[in-house]
Amino acid sequence: MTVRVLDLFNFSNLRNPDADSGVQLQKELISAVLRRRRDFFFYLLAPRELYGSLSTYFQGKQVQVLPYNGLTRQQGGAYHFDPKELSVLLDLRKIDIDVLFLNQPELAPAFLDYFNKVHFFDVHSLGYIHWMDWKRSDNTKNRWNIPGNLTILTSILVSKATGCNSQYGKYRILREAGRWFREETVLEMDRKLTPLYPGVHSREILKARSRSRNNIKTIVFPFRTQKYTGFKSLVEVHLTRLWKKRRDFRLVLTNPSDYDYIKKYPERFPFLEVRHLDRKEYLEALWKADIVVGCHNGANQWSLAVVEAMAAECVPLLNRSSFFREMLAHVVPTHKAEAILGRHTYFRSTFPRQLEALLDNLPEERRRFRSLASRIRKFYDWESRVGDWIECFELVDEACGSVTAKSKIIRRLVRYIRKEQHCSKAQILRYLDWHPKSRQIPWSRYRNYLRGIFEEDSTSAEVSFHVRLRHARPSNERKYR
Repeated sequence: MTVRVLDLFNFSNLRNPDADSGVQLQKELISAVLRRRRDFFFYLLAPRELYGSLSTYFQGKQVQVLPYNGLTRQQGGAYHFDPKELSVLLDLRKIDIDVLFLNQPELAPAFLDYFNKVHFFDVHSLGYIHWMDWKRSDNTKNRWNIPGNLTILTSILVSKATGCNSQYGKYRILREAGRWFREETVLEMDRKLTPLYPGVHSREILKARSRSRNNIKTIVFPFRTQKYTGFKSLVEVHLTRLWKKRRDFRLVLTNPSDYDYIKKYPERFPFLEVRHLDRKEYLEALWKADIVVGCHNGANQWSLAVVEAMAAECVPLLNRSSFFREMLAHVVPTHKAEAILGRHTYFRSTFPRQLEALLDNLPEERRRFRSLASRIRKFYDWESRVGDWIECFELVDEACGSVTAKSKIIRRLVRYIRKEQHCSKAQILRYLDWHPKSRQIPWSRYRNYLRGIFEEDSTSAEVSFHVRLRHARPSNERKYR
């Protein structure tokens, strides 16, 4: 049965879309799903101003990029929703949506209201979250995070399932929920939250492999150069002090957000280099670097940049109090876990000492880490991770029930499709003289029955059913009779 997914870009990097982690996640996830399964179709809503750039990432018959006038996240697009425009883009007389996939879970209530109340479908949502504002609420500025956090927590409750990128992230979300909801509500949220680890494209990373390293010891910081990532303390405190003691290293900032003020940092800090790289150049730079340092902020939850750097054999030095320790735990042998985690994770007080020790023993540390990097490429490769994502898509798809064969309408529909041999959704609705809310049962339940006994073209954006060569009894009929 074809699973049709409506996906909304979580886009935050207006200045440098090629380096946006949300775009990279969507690109590799959808590619991995379609390599594994041929019965998925994705409708992607993308900001119109970036349609030309984004559409090049999503090629093929089973993906359709739809430009809309939504704002990018840096301009407040997280809460921008125009039902009138959506009704023009998504002609629901011709297409169907089985799963809402929202990497901005705060939008789930609005989309579910649009499809289920306005158009009387029975659509369920799969959310994905990798970040919440965990700031203390003991001052006025930080208390303004409360409405956004409550919106996200509520969205998790109304979604069928929500993925987060670590067990650590799940724990932090549930802890935040405990401040606002009763225990039984938090338990319900616990059942709906599941860790879904982002993957990397190991073949692409290995293709960029370089035999040579930089002549000078190179530390790479592949995150946004903002305070919440620990960037300022890393550069202005720790590395500045280290530079006074030794001058045998440099720090490379990839500056994915393309901030202008960062480009002036080398004037203040001689050990620092700012580079603007395309995707190929970025992966090549990771292979030539020696060390990747993780964020000092214990609440950080985004892992894709660090996983790619480790897959390119950059020796990691990561924050032990956040999810980074968990990330390594999946790939280290059990009997060596404490020793390996002790070398590659730090507490804030031990960071300068561990970094200096790493610089002193770099050749040996690189040799040791090589086998671990191979494990990382294998575990975090999309071919290994995509199965968990597909299971979540199917779980959400199955949340909608089906009508039974005893239904008068369904018997009429089955006879009509078998007679015509091939029918589009538009033909079916004309035949029944149906429009939104003219029926007592949601359209999605009729669709579930039909796609259980008829073939559907998964390469077409428009829904159509045709008769199978052999009419096997459908699984949904067995279930609901």
